[in-house]
Amino acid sequence: MAEERQHQALYRRYRPQGPAEVLGQDHVVRALTGAVREGKLAHAFLFCGPRGTGKTSTARILAKMVNCERGPTAEPCDACEQCVAIREGQHLDVVEIDAASHGGVDDARELRERAPTAPAMGREKVYIIDEAQRLSREAFDALLKVFEEPPPGVRFVLATTEPHRMPATIVGRCQRFDFRRVGAEQLAQHLLRVAEREGIALAREAASAIARQAEGSVRDALSLLDQASVLADGAVDEATVAALLGAPRVAVRHEIADAIAVGDARTAFEVVARLVQDGHDLRHATNELLGHFRDLLLVRAAPGQEDLLDVTTDEYERLRAQAAKFSPAELTRILALLLQAQSDMRWTTSPRLSLELALVRAAIPEADPEPQGLLARIERLERLAGLDPGRTAGTAGSPGAASSGGTAGSPGASSAEAPVEGASDEAAPAGPAPPRRARAAETGGPASAAADPSPEGVRAEEGPRAPDASGVDVAMLRRSWPSVLEHLHERRQVILRALLESATVAAFDGETIELAFPPDRRFGVRKVEERAEELRRALRDLFGISPEVRCVVRSKVAAEVLDEEEPPPSEEEALRRLQEELGARPEI
Repeated sequence: MAEERQHQALYRRYRPQGPAEVLGQDHVVRALTGAVREGKLAHAFLFCGPRGTGKTSTARILAKMVNCERGPTAEPCDACEQCVAIREGQHLDVVEIDAASHGGVDDARELRERAPTAPAMGREKVYIIDEAQRLSREAFDALLKVFEEPPPGVRFVLATTEPHRMPATIVGRCQRFDFRRVGAEQLAQHLLRVAEREGIALAREAASAIARQAEGSVRDALSLLDQASVLADGAVDEATVAALLGAPRVAVRHEIADAIAVGDARTAFEVVARLVQDGHDLRHATNELLGHFRDLLLVRAAPGQEDLLDVTTDEYERLRAQAAKFSPAELTRILALLLQAQSDMRWTTSPRLSLELALVRAAIPEADPEPQGLLARIERLERLAGLDPGRTAGTAGSPGAASSGGTAGSPGASSAEAPVEGASDEAAPAGPAPPRRARAAETGGPASAAADPSPEGVRAEEGPRAPDASGVDVAMLRRSWPSVLEHLHERRQVILRALLESATVAAFDGETIELAFPPDRRFGVRKVEERAEELRRALRDLFGISPEVRCVVRSKVAAEVLDEEEPPPSEEEALRRLQEELGARPEI
């Protein structure tokens, strides 16, 4: 009675029992079924791939194909005595061996001696060796002969997650099939089907979150669904998954990337502290950050190649919008810093310090003592001299291009200390610049539209009560920026939404919001300021705030990676490089 009442995990209950049920491995299924139909099935197979992708389950299905009472057949019935015995793990001729505990030479010799014996129940004997890479060198040597010249009616299936550890002499005697990670979208659909059959109310957003967390493993995804259904008492939504998994890792990665985009080192420290407080492994977090910035670099360098990333369409659009905030050179530099931090974590007793140091150097290049820090300072001197860093040496911009200065006095400068240039400095065309709302506010000009007794303001007062603005800060605005873009889309402000995709909230003091744009998006700054009223209306609808909008252009970051063995330049060499870049002479 106790055994009947025992709960069976979902990943065991929904284990694939036929070729059509194997998820995401069509290339393997087609090859095996075609070989069975044509009578060309090999005697030894090597199934390799990540965990939870169906290697052992496919090996059992192969055993059903050759032993089914209707077979050999590419479509086992899963109802005859042979198939039922294989499914229940009670078939005498289908032997599963765990190489982790039976990987010695004595076990290999015993297998070699038993292989020539006739089958006891079925048509053929099938040996499934799981975690085959754990076999010892002597055990592999003992199996070489039986793999090369197997007895009639015997087949071998080796399953491994580390094919590179398999000897070439064994791999050469097997047909190799590489199992792939299951796509997030396909895995989410599978979870929805399982939840429907189990009577679990699973939200589509929750299914997508579980699929992303499982990283292509069907077993891990079903285990998480099983756990979430118990936690939520049968109704699993996105909040349940967040409570189960902690802070969404995707949100953390995007938050750190946004902070680096505007040089906000304080937010980077706060995120790392939050990860430590929540008990996350910082080594694993660093590895995930590397993957995130690698995705950003791929999106930036190969636009439109969505098939290169295992993400949903919505997530790809979010990556595309964030990648526009960086140049490929900046992303390359950040990746180099994170790789160095990952390498340092192997030997240090303080991985937190390694990660924080990498993030600070990524957000503030001037804090980097490496040669690329010198290049960052040279670019700053170029801006002070009125030159465009993107042009060749000797092409100076207008003298007034840098005369107005940056945003040193802008609100929130303490939380976003990256060097930025005023929007009017480089976004304005030659000739008289049009008046800006931000400048009018600074000089005591007309008040912002939020304070004007405009019809829009009257309607806002007469409408529903505005959201509470007391908890709105820089971090909250960055996290909620996709909601702002979606709200603009719903209001049919398509152009403004497209312009703001590459913007990052750099500062907010309650009265003024400062948006930082990448250096190559200067053209959109003036357009955004012209449509500032629509942005204020969206912020008022969502967060109950109506701040003045100030747009700035982020300075280019020197991201050239120099040879590590090259010594830093001397003072004379640095002065010579500066003269070449600026095309000027030092005053004596």
